[in-house]
Formats: sequence, C-alpha cells, structure tokens
Amino acid sequence: MEEVYVSSNHSCRQIAGRNSEVVIRPARDDERIAIARCIAEGFERDFSFFRRNVEAVAKALEPGIRPQKFYVAVQGAEIVGVAGISDASGRAVHTDTRSYRRHLGLVMGTVAVLVLKREFERQLPYPPTTGFIEFVATRKRFRHQGVASGLLREGMRQAGYAAYVLDVMADNHPALSCYAKLGFRGVDSGKERGGRVKVLMRLDMS
Repeated sequence: MEEVYVSSNHSCRQIAGRNSEVVIRPARDDERIAIARCIAEGFERDFSFFRRNVEAVAKALEPGIRPQKFYVAVQGAEIVGVAGISDASGRAVHTDTRSYRRHLGLVMGTVAVLVLKREFERQLPYPPTTGFIEFVATRKRFRHQGVASGLLREGMRQAGYAAYVLDVMADNHPALSCYAKLGFRGVDSGKERGGRVKVLMRLDMS
C-alpha cells in the first residue's frame, strides 16, 4: 500500500518495498535530456519505426522538449516519470528537424518530422482553462508501482486547470485503466492511420 505526503509545493510518494520517496514537481530547464529519455523509453514501440536505439531517439527529442510544460517524478537525483500538461498557449514537445536528422539519420529523421510535427505541434482546440495531458511515461524499472497515477494526480493539482483532456490508444489497456481510476471518462473515439483506435478522455475537476 502506498502513502502520499503532500506539502505546499510537492508530493512525496513512498513506493512499497523500495524504502524511497518519489517527489512530484515541475520540470527544470536543465532536465530536457532526462525527460526525453523517459519519453523515448515509454513510447519505444511508437518510435521504433524511426529508430530502435532509445538513446538516439532521446537525443533527437531533446532540443524540442519544453520543460515548462512538464511535471516530473524524481527518486533521489533520477527522473523516473514524466507527464506533459499543455494548453492552448503551446504544446509540450516540438519537432527539431536538424536534431531528428542528426540522430535518426537523414531519411528517417525527415520522415519523423513529417509524421510527428502535426501530432506534436497542432493547435489544441480547447479553452485556456483546459489542460491537455500528453507524453505520460515511466522508466521501465519503475512501472506498475503507482508512479504514473501519482504523477498525474499531483501534476494536475499543481497545474490547476478546471478540466483535463487526453487521448490514448484503445489497445493500451494499462493506460486506460490508470486514467479511469483517476476519474477520466471516454468522450469520443476515432481511427488513426493503420486502423488503431484512439480514445479521447476528459476529467472535470469541479
């Protein structure tokens, strides 16, 4: 069983069996590569089309990370989980063509920009009072320990939006279960390229 300690500026989560606290806080400017590594590892399946080397993917993503849009879960000095919370003012990750080509190769880097730019950078159709949750990821050895749910719960509290929305693939059952336990409910769905179904979920805080 987990115990959560919340102070005025952060949350500490004691993970059962590890005797260590995970602190939830806003990301800092010098944490781009650590955030990128979490994302590259968490979405390894998706990025593997472009390159299977997780570290190369992380380095490609690094310049486009917007730390001010992220909350992080930290154990000791290590970032073990991340969650982006964007809004109508801008997204959490942008594509950097030069970095993609350098680390993914000229051809696949160019393809990655063409494929990911719209996904990462499209303008959100939500009011300023709504936060959009994206890039929720946990390092492999910290999965299934409540880090993601604790990070989201405290990150949403700190961000202070009136409502939150997110989208998730319908076949990502662990993520769907996590979001449902936090109070998110499905409001729409649609097919992506390749036939996979994406579910749009919403949580009203009031």
